[in-house]
Amino acid sequence: MYLYILGRERDLCLAELESKDKNVELITEQIAVSKKLFDINNLGGTIKVGEIIANNVSSVNELQKEIINHCKAIKLETKFNYGISYYGNSKINFNQIGIKLKKELKSTGLKPRFVMPSDGAILNAASIKHNKIFPDGREFIVVQSKDKMLLAIGLSFQDIDMYSKRDYEKPCRDRKVGMLPPKLSQIMINLANPDDNTVICDPFCGSGGLLMEASLMGYDSIGSDLSDDMTICAKKNIEWFLDNFNAKGKVEILKSNDATKLKYPKERYSVVTEGFLGINFLSKPTKQLIDEQISNLKKIYVEFFKNLLLQERLPDVVCICVPFWRVNEQTIRLNLIDEIANLGYTIVEFKSARQSTLNYYRENQFTGRQIVVFKPNKEN
Repeated sequence: MYLYILGRERDLCLAELESKDKNVELITEQIAVSKKLFDINNLGGTIKVGEIIANNVSSVNELQKEIINHCKAIKLETKFNYGISYYGNSKINFNQIGIKLKKELKSTGLKPRFVMPSDGAILNAASIKHNKIFPDGREFIVVQSKDKMLLAIGLSFQDIDMYSKRDYEKPCRDRKVGMLPPKLSQIMINLANPDDNTVICDPFCGSGGLLMEASLMGYDSIGSDLSDDMTICAKKNIEWFLDNFNAKGKVEILKSNDATKLKYPKERYSVVTEGFLGINFLSKPTKQLIDEQISNLKKIYVEFFKNLLLQERLPDVVCICVPFWRVNEQTIRLNLIDEIANLGYTIVEFKSARQSTLNYYRENQFTGRQIVVFKPNKEN
């Protein structure tokens, strides 16, 4: 059994896992378990992955014995670094436990070095990487679940350096139009749940970020954008991406094109895209300013979805970001989902999260993203 420590937008991250395993189960507020092991490099919403080695641990003494027995059994190198990450509300001092464990492990002939979390009770990715805990040492993950503890060993963690490189080091970035974060791109591709031979189409491709993530995940992709400038920008970024990363899927950037009139491929495809979010407010907008653009945004989305239904081959799935806004603790939405469904689409629901909670929002920003998944009705 494997545990998945989820990111900030819990419901969105959990829905991503559910798209890969319908039987995934949430055991604490931020931790899910599954019988299946997934590559964390293709999971935008998971911070860490661990393998459970002991369930229903009832005491600290029992926990220490499990850790010592594990270290003996796997024949670690004589010198190794280890640490403990605790996810729970107990006031148990796991740093003291880690120091005590060090003495007991030394008595078995090992030469361990205990690494304490730099802040709180959890080892972050930077500490794990800097202290070489992975892959040669061990991170022991302790999860408090009701009155019992669960013990796991860390298998992998998010490569924050690679995400940052793809996000911030690409040659063409335009903050004025907003940019889809790489992690969210991965989540959306997984929510679409494409088969291996499915082409990913992004008709609002912007600077091409989602196309990069699709390629890294092994999918061929096609991108286009209404703006000539963004089309040029995307081409520059894809050239840089191909030079700097191990691309697994082909990437094609079409000439500038209107997403409401675009022709789609005849082979199997899914549409995964961040739709037009409207004005990228860099300062606090008034409700009136937001309301003034809603009518135009609705028109764009309705025409976009109508155009998809006119294609010779319909997409398997459409996973799209639509905007919402938060002003003075009020959330303003397009209220568009039912209207799109009435055109001839079925809303894909997840048992682990309501559609209305699949949101991506950063504090101190005014525009958020609601992620919605549709399937065209077969009779179309």
